[in-house]
Amino acid sequence: MEDRLHLEDPEAFLTASEFMKAIERMGIGLIVTNPNLPDNPVIYVNQGFTRLTGYEAEEILMRSCRYLQGPDTSTEALKVVKQAQLEQRAETVTLKNYRKDGSYFWNQLTISPVFGESGELMYFIGLQFDITQEVEEREKSSMRIRELAFFDPLTGLLNMSRFKLELERELQEGHHCAIIRINIDRFRYLNESYGDKAGDRLLLEAAERMKRLLGPDGILCRSFADNFIVLLKPQDCSRYNIHNQALMLAEALHKPYFIKKEEVRLSFSFGISMYPEHAEEGPLLLNYADLALKKSKQASVGEPYWFEYSLLDEIHKRIEIEKKLPKALEHGEFELYFQPKGNISSTPSLAGLEVLLRWNDPDQGMVPPMEFIPVAEENGFIIRLGEWVLRESCRLAKRWQDEGYPKVTISVNVSAVQFRHPQFIDVVENALRDSGLEPGYLELEVTETMLNDPVVIKEKLERLRSQGIKISIDDFGTGYSSIHYLKTLPIDILKIDKSFVQETPLSEQDSTLLVSIIQLGKSFGLTVLAEGVESKSQLEFLAGSGCDLIQGYYYSRPLNRAAMEQMFKDSMNSGLIAGLS
Repeated sequence: MEDRLHLEDPEAFLTASEFMKAIERMGIGLIVTNPNLPDNPVIYVNQGFTRLTGYEAEEILMRSCRYLQGPDTSTEALKVVKQAQLEQRAETVTLKNYRKDGSYFWNQLTISPVFGESGELMYFIGLQFDITQEVEEREKSSMRIRELAFFDPLTGLLNMSRFKLELERELQEGHHCAIIRINIDRFRYLNESYGDKAGDRLLLEAAERMKRLLGPDGILCRSFADNFIVLLKPQDCSRYNIHNQALMLAEALHKPYFIKKEEVRLSFSFGISMYPEHAEEGPLLLNYADLALKKSKQASVGEPYWFEYSLLDEIHKRIEIEKKLPKALEHGEFELYFQPKGNISSTPSLAGLEVLLRWNDPDQGMVPPMEFIPVAEENGFIIRLGEWVLRESCRLAKRWQDEGYPKVTISVNVSAVQFRHPQFIDVVENALRDSGLEPGYLELEVTETMLNDPVVIKEKLERLRSQGIKISIDDFGTGYSSIHYLKTLPIDILKIDKSFVQETPLSEQDSTLLVSIIQLGKSFGLTVLAEGVESKSQLEFLAGSGCDLIQGYYYSRPLNRAAMEQMFKDSMNSGLIAGLS
């Protein structure tokens, strides 16, 4: 190579030698090939090349560079290099090359032609950079991006988008299969009690149990939060076999979990649809399984619930109700009924009344509240409807007082959707101001489940109570509220759910539990009301247990406005008004 430098004096030659020594010491690989010889052989490599590849110079001189290639070397990149050599131009590519010991490295290769004085091509110089770390880090990032695109980051299960692709592939191939949608019941309350980390561990454990049980017969997806979906594709895809596999899933999931050495048991709801029995399209199968899941949760059946076409009728009915609700309010089809409350005594006296909403549809007649209230809550119409109930209740209560009827507290139920609305406090204050009703005669009933969000609820409750409005917990005992909330939240009245009263006093267990709840409420200084009282024996038991108030058919059924006014008159004539008797 020194001949090719055309050096003429010793000083220049020394400079060239130093230059060559610098090339030898470079941390990068340098290779020179002669394109004028057959197969473009290597005629020079530096020490950086030998360190990078493990080959000594004498092992590769006068050989082609192909010995660095392997089965995973990109043929496309090699074509780029070949074309650059043919066109006698520079090019940079990234190749997966192999060392002498068989290990691989990622080689960023830059080739450049060297021309003589007359412009003829003399050599190709190649610089080699080991970029293995950068490439692998890039691949890890790409793999992570793919994982985020296709997999749930917590459980490692397929996410919804990838699951849909897998489902479509199975359907295109005509494989009989089933969709099972699974939801952990009331998981939010467990998260709030034990914390998000404990909740995540439970989700991981549930996912592992399902993976172990399903094996190759199932594809598992975490669709969101505490919801899972199984694509079940066994050889025997009969309804009987699918149901049995769903039961086995339920059994595995129902086994106890442990959080901080505490045993926790979870309940699950299951909804199933089948291909091609129920539908031939993926979105429909998923929707149908979801309908079955919702029905399972509503019915609390405790085992897998199968899709049936009658569920579609229910959906259509809900849609029809949703369309009718605004017009029903405009046309005055809603009316208030009243459930009287009585003091505990052998002859209960009127102590207040709870407002109940009824819908008298001109086509269907009376629509049960359980049919239209959930729809109104789901689509947000409960905000308008709840405001109307509140304003009408306050207006009517004030009118009764002005007409000389007894001044008793009127209770209005408040849904969680209403309560969380930013204008709720204003709505209450406006209803009181416009009607002229004193705040002390208004009671707002909140559900026990709302107490599980104490940060949101406490400030609003305190503002309402500071104005003299009474606050009661409705259906106590049916949710998972902490006793701590009873102590810290501004509450006046504890309403015990009727399910604790029904079997009292015949059931010793229910009676003991009922007494415990009464004592709990009294220990916090709350007024305790029992719902669903239907017999004299229940009344006597409650009286002996320290209960304060009752509601139920034993005292009075719900009354329309005219019947309520007649009860006022009867109570005034007999003196059976709380505080007046």
